[in-house]
Amino acid sequence: METCTPQVIHRVRQEPSRIESHLKILVIDDHCLVRDGLKLSLRQLDRRAEVIEAENVSQAIDACLDHPDLDLVLMDLGLPGHTGLEALEALYASCPEARVVIVSATHDFRTVRAALARGVSGFIPKMSGAAAMINALRFILNGDVYVPPEVFLISVQEPPPAPVPPPVRSPAAPLPGNWQSPREAGLTTRQIDVLRLLVEGRSNKQICSELGLAMGTVKSHVAAILHTLETATRSQAVAKVDARGWRDFVLREGRPGKTHHVSRKKH
Repeated sequence: METCTPQVIHRVRQEPSRIESHLKILVIDDHCLVRDGLKLSLRQLDRRAEVIEAENVSQAIDACLDHPDLDLVLMDLGLPGHTGLEALEALYASCPEARVVIVSATHDFRTVRAALARGVSGFIPKMSGAAAMINALRFILNGDVYVPPEVFLISVQEPPPAPVPPPVRSPAAPLPGNWQSPREAGLTTRQIDVLRLLVEGRSNKQICSELGLAMGTVKSHVAAILHTLETATRSQAVAKVDARGWRDFVLREGRPGKTHHVSRKKH
């Protein structure tokens, strides 16, 4: 029996829910049977959805560059040649604007938290049923960030980790949480663009217009920024930017009209 209920973090004021026809979704998984199963489930979300497949990071990057109008990217973490979040990092390095949803058999609290901090729009365990996954994707397409409820139960039940000695750090190395810039904290180039506009007091609608992004994408970036800065509101995020002395960096790096092109090398 499916018991998964979508949970929303950093919920913003909702606009009328609307799922466009002809969704275009990239599915990244090295198992053909898994991709086939996801495709069947996605037909329940939109029977006319265009589903593109990739079985490794290289194919996924090619697909993202060939289809810049992708609505979602469903990605497994256990891809060939990569461990943990390495595959996600590799994808974002070439396709920073991809709207990624992790669909993985690994869904412990630390992995989910790390993926959210990196800017994903949701994390769906592979053990979830089709109905639970479709509900989660509807939340995500509506601009929310989905986290499976069992993750929080697991985090409470896990025993505390054994103490370990602190690592040896060079005098210049920043301490955890004492990042010298938003980029060092893990924000992507596009998230820094969004953060600049938050600092300037722009609304989500204005951010959409200036950066040429969909509302759902902007909401996802804002949620990732709030999560990374460990704040609950936009005003708190701006206050933390000022407290850390990041304002000049944000205004310089996220300047208007700045574009980020990715060239694809031919092999």
